[in-house]
Amino acid sequence: MQKLSRNSWIEAGFKALDKSGYTGLSAEKIARGLRVTRGSFYHHFDSRADFEDALLQRWCNDYTDAVIAHARGGRGAKERLERYLEVTTRLQPGREVAIRAWAAKDLRVNEVLKKVDASRIRFVQELGRELLPLSSDDEISRFARVVYMAFVGFQQTGPHGSEQFIQLVQDVLGATGVYPQDR
Repeated sequence: MQKLSRNSWIEAGFKALDKSGYTGLSAEKIARGLRVTRGSFYHHFDSRADFEDALLQRWCNDYTDAVIAHARGGRGAKERLERYLEVTTRLQPGREVAIRAWAAKDLRVNEVLKKVDASRIRFVQELGRELLPLSSDDEISRFARVVYMAFVGFQQTGPHGSEQFIQLVQDVLGATGVYPQDR
């Protein structure tokens, strides 16, 4: 029998989530997939809730905090936007879809999702203030929500949705005169 780490279980949890959605997150199913006993799960996690919290925390770190930190490394709003869009195209859109479906059934997950959404929208607002400097705070807020809702919607279309989303953002910003159309 192989010896697994807490991280091994989290990675297997993501694979189960990607493949089967939140219903695939049982210790029994994941243990079977890892070819270990369920006791190994309880060696690393106190409970299913502990496991789910660890899984959600990793998702927040990898899919929000790290993405925004990477984007903030750019010089100027356009470069930060490009860095954000570039890194998000490499993420699993199905994972986001599965977590949103899970959040619809679980209030605890919904609270985590709300915090993630708020953090991402704040980032888009930061970009909007620089990209659309003559706009009011209310217009920037609406812009950020619309862009973010489009992002969430394009995740539903699968891996090719990110390419369409990038083009849409560039088209919208190009129409405002902020983003060059000939890119």
